[in-house]
Amino acid sequence: MTVENCNKFAKVWKRRSLRTALGTIFLGTALFASVGIHQSHAGIIESSTEITQSRNKGCSGMEPSYNIKRAGQTAFKHWVNRCGERSEIEKNKTKIGETYWYGWSIFIPTDWKDNDAGFDILNQFGAYPTKKGRKHPCGGIGSKISRKGDSVGFDLQRSGGSVDAVCTRFNIAKVAELRGQWTDFVMHVKWTGNQDGFLKLWLKTGNGNYVQKINHQGATFWNDEGTGPYFKMGLYKGNPNFQGPAPRVVYTDEYRLGDANSGFGQVAP
Repeated sequence: MTVENCNKFAKVWKRRSLRTALGTIFLGTALFASVGIHQSHAGIIESSTEITQSRNKGCSGMEPSYNIKRAGQTAFKHWVNRCGERSEIEKNKTKIGETYWYGWSIFIPTDWKDNDAGFDILNQFGAYPTKKGRKHPCGGIGSKISRKGDSVGFDLQRSGGSVDAVCTRFNIAKVAELRGQWTDFVMHVKWTGNQDGFLKLWLKTGNGNYVQKINHQGATFWNDEGTGPYFKMGLYKGNPNFQGPAPRVVYTDEYRLGDANSGFGQVAP
């Protein structure tokens, strides 16, 4: 989609922002030209399943993958070189106190090693801008799924009641279990700082079955943030001089976000 066509598209949608219509994609300084957004299913709020064009610079970028793909004709190939920091798809913010279903897929290449230095953040449930002065004991802002050493885990950051912020890391898989195949995620969550919150995460590797990895009851967020968290998937290295192999590559596909009226089957890749 050309810039001229994008401008025409924005005029047609008038009161809907380009962020809502196309989704927002962060690639450091790189920008996607087209992302498929589908809202044809009841309960599905947004999705990203196809790309047709991309524009990137030498330090990070995203492009269509025609050989490694989960469904459809393409997947998203994210890459970050030593001078880069991130290559992520960023989606819309949610609402505090509401319940959502998420589904998405990640492909970890076979050349990822169990002892790679540094870390790789694969998903973020970001809180930004966050409350001034808030300290996040997991690092970053909000919750995230990341690789550390030979393990992939979910860092859940939320209100601790008498403590402003607490962190729990749930180890969900070994890198060796995920390499060279698609890993599908389904998550059911209520974003809240109250004790009636919950977060449930299921994972499926290759042609296997879904296995529940997290069944958390209690606070999942804070009540004094401006909005609920927003979803990101791809690669975030945190430092343009990151440790470990470069360029770093990961593939993603099949993102869907459903509201409380949705369900497992609607968002599952």
